[in-house]
Amino acid sequence: MKLRFYYVRHGETLFNVIGRSQGWCDSPLSETGIAQAKQTAERFVNIHLDRAFSSSTERAYDTAVEIVKRQQLPIVRLKGLREMFFGSLEGSQLGEENDMARCWREKDFTSFGGENKEQFITRIQDTFEWIIQQCEDNDQVLIVAHNGYFFYMMEALFGYSLQELEAKGPTIMAHLVPNASTAVFTYEDGCFKLEQLPSKEGITL
Repeated sequence: MKLRFYYVRHGETLFNVIGRSQGWCDSPLSETGIAQAKQTAERFVNIHLDRAFSSSTERAYDTAVEIVKRQQLPIVRLKGLREMFFGSLEGSQLGEENDMARCWREKDFTSFGGENKEQFITRIQDTFEWIIQQCEDNDQVLIVAHNGYFFYMMEALFGYSLQELEAKGPTIMAHLVPNASTAVFTYEDGCFKLEQLPSKEGITL
């Protein structure tokens, strides 16, 4: 089986603007975020999509709605596509040296009731295994999810080392997946291949 995936991060949200963490908790798209979702939809005008899956969060689903509006494609909302769970640190202030920053560096929120790296990577792998089972050969598949989700996908699906990625620069996490950007990757016979890193420019066809 061969599949082509288009991975979109949701548009800008209120929590993005005020610098708060949002894993499983949610905040609505800002006016800019709504405009970003509409702009992203324009990049999909000439791309036929066979299936659409979204994180169950409002911010991801609302972004997905804009993208599939012309094609009137049903969206399957999945908890497995949610961001990493930060437990009681959900909504914490970002950009400060606090428990949120420490747990993010350690990739472990279990002491606050959240997930760790191993649990999150397993969830990603299990979720994509389920998605693949719902698809047919040569399907083109939309995925709308989150910033951290893609970052961990780099290791979970594509075999990159998160440690090596972070060594390239301390801000790579903040800039790897811009709001409303699109990444492209393929799946064939059990292997995922990344074709385009998240971009707000044109989509590789």
